[in-house]
Amino acid sequence: MTLRAAIAAGCAALAAAPAAADTGDVTGAGAVTAGVDTVFALHGYARMPLSLEATPREPWLIDNDYYLSGFAYTRLYEPDWSELFLTVRRGDYRAQFGLFASLYSDYATTELENQLGIAQASVAADRFLGQAPLSVELGVFWDRFGYLEPYDTYLFGRTHQGGFKLRWDLGDGGYVQAGAGAHRERLQQNQGLTPVAHVAGGYRIGRALVSGYLLRTWTRDKRQLSPIEDGTLWVVGADVRVDLPGDRGWAYAGAAYYDAERVLFLAPALELLHSTGGRGLAENFLGTADSGDGTGSLTTFAVDAPVRIAGPVSARLFGMTTWVRSEQVVPDDPLANKDRRLYVKWGAEPSYALGPHVRASLRYDRVILDFHDAANSFRALSPKLAFPLADWGELFVQYTHYWYGDKIALRPGQVPLESEPDANVFKVQAQAAW
Repeated sequence: MTLRAAIAAGCAALAAAPAAADTGDVTGAGAVTAGVDTVFALHGYARMPLSLEATPREPWLIDNDYYLSGFAYTRLYEPDWSELFLTVRRGDYRAQFGLFASLYSDYATTELENQLGIAQASVAADRFLGQAPLSVELGVFWDRFGYLEPYDTYLFGRTHQGGFKLRWDLGDGGYVQAGAGAHRERLQQNQGLTPVAHVAGGYRIGRALVSGYLLRTWTRDKRQLSPIEDGTLWVVGADVRVDLPGDRGWAYAGAAYYDAERVLFLAPALELLHSTGGRGLAENFLGTADSGDGTGSLTTFAVDAPVRIAGPVSARLFGMTTWVRSEQVVPDDPLANKDRRLYVKWGAEPSYALGPHVRASLRYDRVILDFHDAANSFRALSPKLAFPLADWGELFVQYTHYWYGDKIALRPGQVPLESEPDANVFKVQAQAAW
């Protein structure tokens, strides 16, 4: 049978299938039912930006690479990204497959490292063992803790693992959860097999949901003729989210402490603060030259508050700060020194609804990469005109002007023979979640 004939036969079979009975499942847009209680659904998120400098050409920026920018990342000029989840549900059971991709190949040179293919697959069960509040998931999947939307990062981490989790729903947003898994070794990068384990829970008190987190990731994967050493990363913290009265929005605050010991040898089982695993944490914060293979600690605080002020007027305030202790101490070189270094960034975005389908906003960002070195900082001002697509997505246009300190420069090798980032950037973007 040819491919065309097979597709035609499959479509005919779907068309002839009997309608499914109503099982009470919420399947979302694009769901297809087959049989009595088997439900297929496709969910996901996609953003499609086109960013240009005035020449025009692709802009040269220090804050637009999710991993390499580190604390400087602002998501003002985030790259394209798609994540699609195909879900098959039958009663209380669900199988889910995740496909991820970046740098769409139809308008750019194909780079296989950005075409991630089927990156996740897991099976979950609700009302496990006959207990209504209990659920279990097993396979390759992620968990996300302490998400900060204005910077698109995680205060307590996002796991990248094959493993399991158990969750007990306390009702009204409260829960208790525990899980464990592992990320496979990357021997060419001198990273051993890296387990990750977590315990998390939240409890609602009035308008506030108070949560706590404890995560540990480590490697003991020493091998002959390999430089891999034992390494460990602990993450502990808490956060609170308060719903404001009168449906005016919410306010979030969180604090986290990371204790790192030779984390250069950890595979990326845990992503946090725009850092992939221990190596990313060392490259972005602890240092790689004389840091004891990524040894030190970070103390991080974050806030986020999107608030509806009155009628069409809204505003969002957000910020983060990180205090770093590291063994890489270089007193006479502030750029190379990583010890006793304070990172601060904050921003505000007032907005005004010009109508049901048009919103104007103005975002201000201040990023300080060393509080004691004023030249190592920058500012950005970004007017934006957005066209919301109900609660499904939006289209928008945005312009940004940057003001850079004297020590701000492009990363070594980022653009050959260039060191100065662009000051004026424009983009149009479409994004949707379904």
